[in-house]
Amino acid sequence: MNPKPYRCSGLACGLLALTVCLVGSATAGNVIEVEPGEDYRPLLDELEPGDELVFLPGEHEGHTVLTISGTEDAPITIRGVLDEDGNPPELRVMERGHNLWRIRGSHLVIRDLGFHAPHAYAIRVDEANDITIENCVFRDCGSGDLSANSGDVHGLRIRGCTSIGARRTPYYIGQHQGELDITGFEFERNVIDGSQIEPAPNTVGYAIQLKLNVRAGVIRENYITGALGPGIMVYGVEEGEPEDGSRIERNIVIGSRQNPGIIMGAGPATAIHNLVLGCESGGVSVFNYNQWDMLDHIRVEGNIAAVNRPYDYSVARPLTNFQAVDNVAWTLPDADAFRNLPEENGVRGNESSEASSALAESVERLQGRVPSHETLGPIWESLGEPPETQDALIALLEPLLNAE
Repeated sequence: MNPKPYRCSGLACGLLALTVCLVGSATAGNVIEVEPGEDYRPLLDELEPGDELVFLPGEHEGHTVLTISGTEDAPITIRGVLDEDGNPPELRVMERGHNLWRIRGSHLVIRDLGFHAPHAYAIRVDEANDITIENCVFRDCGSGDLSANSGDVHGLRIRGCTSIGARRTPYYIGQHQGELDITGFEFERNVIDGSQIEPAPNTVGYAIQLKLNVRAGVIRENYITGALGPGIMVYGVEEGEPEDGSRIERNIVIGSRQNPGIIMGAGPATAIHNLVLGCESGGVSVFNYNQWDMLDHIRVEGNIAAVNRPYDYSVARPLTNFQAVDNVAWTLPDADAFRNLPEENGVRGNESSEASSALAESVERLQGRVPSHETLGPIWESLGEPPETQDALIALLEPLLNAE
């Protein structure tokens, strides 16, 4: 069956226009539905600002390059319809040699879709502007879920997505030598299960990394478990001002296997009110990456690092304009709480004590759990005022421990 655009008319169109105006949404356009098995790719070229391409439940085959653009007031929307069990339609590319999607466009909204690319990336974002990807599921993607490392990207927002089974770094943002202009990146309320990231030559296996000169990125309220390398790493900005730094806020990072849970390899950068638990090679690390000597304007504030080995916090040198304020370490007997923490005016209110057996047991039980967004919502919000005692932290984690 050929997909047919839906066009409103008469009174219905007038009511729809009024509704759009009242809720402040974009201008309504055509709605084109795609059945499983249909080739959706020719339809992409027909999309105009305000249009929607809607994938119906089921599997949809085919890789493509999206060279389409909406406008700021009327973005193009590509979305799925959930099935009766709440699963999104899944876009797939099974053969080798092709990424599922490449995006070269602007003012796009992509939501409620599944992506499955066992031998490639699900999405590679080339030069792009104002792209929102939300409530999507990335499953078993061989090269990673999404990269933005081949062109300048402004206003890329990834929200409410789930990553399961990635075998390389799920989210790779920026270019290693800092040669791209990446601004306005937001990564919020996503869930990453990194347990399937494979050890391989020249593979670190981060969950998400912001490469050199990604300016003013935001990584906020995400849940990351089992990454091979760091759960989160940022690489700073050359000659950056404080406002250019990335902000790592209210994330939960559990059980990174071969690197610390959160690494700030250069500044400027801020890590505030994060929860880092049970990582095997450190909790929160301020690390002089590649001896760049760019540890300037780094702030570590109000974090809880607990039951990490061999330390909960570690700070490298040389430092300028460094602040560490009101951080808490609940530390294993054979680990350090604060390694090499400097004594200077910007360092105050940091506290440590030995982790209780109850907390250590709770963190052990958390390893490998992949909770729902609904379970995580109240926990993320509570991290704005971190729990003051170990028992309070255990109580906060209890919904995660009991979730099926």
